Order: sequence, then structure tokens, then C-alpha cells
Amino acid sequence: MENGYSSEMKNNNSFAFLNNSEVEKHFANLNIELLRGTHIDESHYYYFLLLENYFNELKDYYLSLYRLKLDKKTFENKTYYFLNFFLESKGVLSATARHKELSPIQTITAITLLNMYYERQFEKYKIVSFLEIREKIEQSEFGHLYRKAFFKNSNRKTYSSKEWSTVKTNIKNVITDFEQLGWVEKVTILNENDFNFVLKHTIHRFQLLYEYEIKNLGEFLKSLKPEEDE
Repeated sequence: MENGYSSEMKNNNSFAFLNNSEVEKHFANLNIELLRGTHIDESHYYYFLLLENYFNELKDYYLSLYRLKLDKKTFENKTYYFLNFFLESKGVLSATARHKELSPIQTITAITLLNMYYERQFEKYKIVSFLEIREKIEQSEFGHLYRKAFFKNSNRKTYSSKEWSTVKTNIKNVITDFEQLGWVEKVTILNENDFNFVLKHTIHRFQLLYEYEIKNLGEFLKSLKPEEDE
């Protein structure tokens, strides 16, 4: 049964598109995903079609109701959609958990994944495992600074299995968050020491948001405090 508010919305001429059968079928779930911060691409088939077919109408909808900008970007010839805040306003969701910056461990993990995405630029499926991330922490040019982000004692070069298990848990939690954002998919547990996932082109959005941190990686890493144990 429709409540009075939903009925009023559908009767508003500006939002008449909500009465279309394909919109009625999928819009509620699409709306939830967008408001949760998910980046929608062609893998979200029906949501993606709605956004393609009703982009202007939906753009007006989010501007009118939430003071949010329905935006889209194209990266590597693939389009993705998301909700954005206008520069002069955070929108009506600014006081909620839906608007928050990435934590330091999320940021450094995303920077690492972005680099790995470009390393796999010509691969159809950009699959990354935790053990490959661990290798970056241990052996990369910025390894000593990565260790500062992930370990309380960054002066050592070797760490116990228990310490690495904590890092794995922390990174797994980050990847779960990124899966909700639509930046990765198909997270798979391989064994007790490893898991993998597929990087998506939508991680390009992180590159746009954190351009300064990416360009000044050394400076950013030096400013980090070690991650607290979960």
C-alpha cells in the first residue's frame, strides 16, 4: 500500500516518470544503493538502464529532494553513476554516516589498489589478492611508510603471523566497504591466509576525490598514525 507521501510524489508532474512500470519495479532499490554511496555501472544491469534512460528526470529528483547532484563519469569507455555533493552544500545528508571521508587505512588501501588497477590495465578481469597487497607492503618503494600505516612498530621489517592476520582482517574490512561503494566485486575467500576480489573501473572515482594524496603519497604516508588493532 502506498503511503500519502509516495502518492503525492508520483502525482507531482515533475516526477511523473516514477509511474512508469520499469521505474516502479526497480527505483526503490536503486535509490537505496545511490543514497548508500554505491557507484552504479553496467554490472548493476537494471539500475544502470534506469539511470541511462531517466538521467535528467532522476537528476531533478535528487536535486529537489536531497540537494544532491546525480553525476556520471566515463573512464576507459565505461560510464558509472553516483550521487555527489555540490561544492557550496553537503546536501541534506551531511549530518549522517552517508557523508564521510575515507579513513587513513581505507585511503592507503585505495591508493595501493589504484596502482594495481593500472598495472593490470590491459587485463579484462583485474583480480587482486591479499597476498599481492602484502607483497606491496613488504617490498614496494614506499614499503617502510606502508608499514607505518599498518603496524604499530614500523621499524621492523618482519612481523609475526598474528600481526599479519590483524592486517589481513583490517584490509578485508576495507575491501568489504569498497564492495559496497561499487569499487570492487566478487570478494572470495581462498584460504585462511588469503582472499581475492575483482577491481572495477569505478575506482577511478577515488582517483578524482583523492588527487592530492595520490600526488603527494610520501607526505601523506608520513602523516599517518598506525592502525589500531580491531
